[in-house]
Amino acid sequence: MKNKISFLAFFLAVLFAGCGGGSVSVPQSTRQESGRQYSSSQEIQKMNSQLVSQTVPANTSGNTSAPAGYLIGPADLLEIRVFESDKLNTTVRVSSRGEITVPLLNNVNVEGLTARETEIKLENLLKNEQYIDEPHVGVFVMEHKSKVVSVMGYVNQPGVYELVGTKTLLDALAYAQGLNDEAGTLVYVTRTENDGSKNSYLVDLDELLASRNPNDNLEMKPGDVVYVPEAANVFVDGAVFKPGAYPINEGETTVSEAIVMAGGVMSFADKGSVKLIRYLGNGRKEVQDLDLGRIQDGREDDPILNEKDAIVVGASGIKSFFYGLNFNVFGLGGVGYDPPAR
Repeated sequence: MKNKISFLAFFLAVLFAGCGGGSVSVPQSTRQESGRQYSSSQEIQKMNSQLVSQTVPANTSGNTSAPAGYLIGPADLLEIRVFESDKLNTTVRVSSRGEITVPLLNNVNVEGLTARETEIKLENLLKNEQYIDEPHVGVFVMEHKSKVVSVMGYVNQPGVYELVGTKTLLDALAYAQGLNDEAGTLVYVTRTENDGSKNSYLVDLDELLASRNPNDNLEMKPGDVVYVPEAANVFVDGAVFKPGAYPINEGETTVSEAIVMAGGVMSFADKGSVKLIRYLGNGRKEVQDLDLGRIQDGREDDPILNEKDAIVVGASGIKSFFYGLNFNVFGLGGVGYDPPAR
């Protein structure tokens, strides 16, 4: 599995599938009461009010002017006007190759250019081809489809939203009209880096909204996927078949059961290298090393999970991937994991 996170798994995973993990017998003596609490409707409403007060609502009509530094990319819709000839005016969408088709000029590559740079390029081409002596071209970005963020899960209006200018996680959640009543307060963000690798971030909204430092708010990048899980979820990551967020039963769900929910461990997993990261609040976390093999044969206790816990399963003899799930003062942390080829 080359991609670390698949958000499709959040919706399609069969929660108690035994695929790759087998059945798990959990001794009752190892179970203890969970400290998990569900977010109340009043808490969600208060959080949504804070979101609205700290962000600017999205304009999803596609007619927002792009900032001067906006770089044109595939799927953007451009309106091109040549002031010397109305016949050369056109509205065109940028192709997957970053090209547009312009009357008289055919295919012109504009990917990575600003609107002004595109204007200059088209003016020079029209002049060099001797179509117009002193052309004047205007370029307007009508739709910014190459710079979008997807907001999914338990929000009021899931969808794909345009990133025009610098936008943050709170902006993205405001675009989706905030959280619904069943949402949890821990948000999962996945990002594809320029080299094709995947990174994931866990953000605690309670601490983020309590922070007074605007730099604490995660800046959104094109292609980011924001997922808001249901309240009372845990996260399972690493060498499992279906990484993602999974619901837990109060005072019942254990580490091994959560791993089964995630499809079980993969063939290269190291059962002796399992991390349980427990969020303690106020920027504090606790990391516990576990041995899944010893848990499964009853030689080690199977910890009861709390809401916001994260489980990371290591890879056997290949490489160390656990870089730390750092819940700092605003609840932002990252995990990098590149599973070996199978």
